[in-house]
Amino acid sequence: MEAHLLLEARLPMVGSATDFTYKWCVNMGLHQTEAARMALAVDEILTDIVLYAFGDDTGHAEIWYQYTFSEVEIIIQEKGEPFDPGRYLYSAEKAIMEGDFEGASFECVRKMSDHFLFLNRGKDGKEFRLVKKFPSIDIREGFPVQPQVAVDEAESDEDNYYLLTPVTSEDAEDIAKLIYRSYGYTYSKEDLYYPRRIEMAIRHEYKFGTIVRTVSGGPAGYFAVVKSTDSRIGEVGEAVVSPQHRNRGLMKRMLNKLIIMSRQRGLIGLFGEALTVHAYSQKVNAKFGFKSTALILAKSPKRLFKGMETESADIITAIIDFLPLTRRWQAPEYLPESYRELLSDIYGQFNLTTRKATGPKKSESKKKATDLNLTIYYEKNSAVIVVRDFGSTFEASFTRMLRSIGELNLSSVYVDLPLNGYRIDSAISWLKEKNFIFAGLMPLFHRETDYLRLQRIEADIDFEKTLTISPISTRIKEVIKHEYDAIQKEQPKA
Repeated sequence: MEAHLLLEARLPMVGSATDFTYKWCVNMGLHQTEAARMALAVDEILTDIVLYAFGDDTGHAEIWYQYTFSEVEIIIQEKGEPFDPGRYLYSAEKAIMEGDFEGASFECVRKMSDHFLFLNRGKDGKEFRLVKKFPSIDIREGFPVQPQVAVDEAESDEDNYYLLTPVTSEDAEDIAKLIYRSYGYTYSKEDLYYPRRIEMAIRHEYKFGTIVRTVSGGPAGYFAVVKSTDSRIGEVGEAVVSPQHRNRGLMKRMLNKLIIMSRQRGLIGLFGEALTVHAYSQKVNAKFGFKSTALILAKSPKRLFKGMETESADIITAIIDFLPLTRRWQAPEYLPESYRELLSDIYGQFNLTTRKATGPKKSESKKKATDLNLTIYYEKNSAVIVVRDFGSTFEASFTRMLRSIGELNLSSVYVDLPLNGYRIDSAISWLKEKNFIFAGLMPLFHRETDYLRLQRIEADIDFEKTLTISPISTRIKEVIKHEYDAIQKEQPKA
């Protein structure tokens, strides 16, 4: 249900865009009052663009509408004349005493949205980002944690006692209760504590899954695939089995069902983010043919996992495990020099061989404009920058983007580089100078194309608490630790 508008920067178009914004926000699940606030914020920005960005010239504005389980985000871009919002600060005192309302427009936008960010992208124009969170009910506030009761062994035959069915939006509250009663406040997927978010995600087909119920109808387990919005792959990222129903093979039965469902829906790959605070999820993934391809540091803030012997490190780190669902997947013709051997071995797990090309093929990309896509995960305090095309202004454009998000003080920034891209070696060398280190291979992650992920981490990592079980994941960890430690040694001591 994402949307994209390309508008001519004329006043008659503002009203149409405002109306569309309101209706889209309502359809995504925002309350009418909150939708009206977002529509007003978009109206303010578009009006300023029309009045001030292009002068007497004809210009255009583009709007992207994006949905996640916890929020909606609206991104507005234009390439009008530059301006510095820091020079136009709103003062309530000046407005009252002098009738000077300079900066009032941005102040209004900030009040109407939960997050507002302005990015100056230089030759790539200006970007305005507005976020509104869903004000949904948290299951933790309405339901006490109930004591777990052991299942009667006489009734627990898995073939007769449990029923697996596809999830529907009507299962949302039971899923949230299952998460809360199994993990308390400790589950890493925050959205699963909000029944409304679960309901909307299932209804809009952003995810699909299976739920396990007992013969009496009570929920015993849940497992879902979250579909990527950027490629035909999905994440096996939401899983729970109630403590009194564990060790009965339910997780394996559900994952097997999800793989079948994924193929039926035309997905070409599945990936899981296996937490490194314990080995269980890594072992389950391995049994179903998943192979490790990356290690993502500082994935989310600290969590404590109920019922597990090992507490988490200060932050959550995850292994990317991947399962291809198509035989047409092929390794790229060229791998970057810096990580060629390791990437070759990662591909080798899937019986994919890499060719020994002498260098990346030159393409038309060097003649195109730099194309960077930014996604900010506010709750996780992280961001991902996807390089669609390097272009000739890659370094300058990337630097401006980093500067623009600097005020957010993110603990982690990840950058995905296309492995079929020209200039990837020089880009890697330059990014390393900016303290980016290796993360790994992200197979088919963007537009059915393989990407190399690098990461810049502004957090302390305890690698002794980062558990890896496969030879490849251990090698990936060693490479990352070596590069991470090298940067830490270069940092000035406080």
